[in-house]
Amino acid sequence: MTGLLGVLSVTGRLVLTAARRRLPVTRIVAAVFATQAAAVLAMPLLAGTRTGAIVTVVGFGLGFGITSLATPALLTDRYGTAAYATIAGRLAAPVTIAKATAPLAAAALLHTAGGYTPLLAAAATCCALAAIGMTTRARVSAP
Repeated sequence: MTGLLGVLSVTGRLVLTAARRRLPVTRIVAAVFATQAAAVLAMPLLAGTRTGAIVTVVGFGLGFGITSLATPALLTDRYGTAAYATIAGRLAAPVTIAKATAPLAAAALLHTAGGYTPLLAAAATCCALAAIGMTTRARVSAP
């Protein structure tokens, strides 16, 4: 199943490229985050079967490719190309720190909670909050 994540990363990029012709990037990314939240929440219920595992991995995995392309698109759409390098540079350190510490934080949560349910709930909550944030900020004019 984990091998699907690489394939889905490429698939997500193709989906983003095709969808950008019809929809704003913020809507696409918000929909992807909402799909990821639903997939994570469904994982304990569906992942016991092969089909369920594939559905949840596909639902979560599509976001991998989309987020890597969507970040620069979102920044340039919101702040323009002149400010892109400065803003991307300022985001690099906190994003990298979050990516580096997330596995350790997940392991700590798993150890203290004694099971995967709180960990999956935390991941789903983060994805849902990201979707809500994307939808909300899309309506606010750029600074």
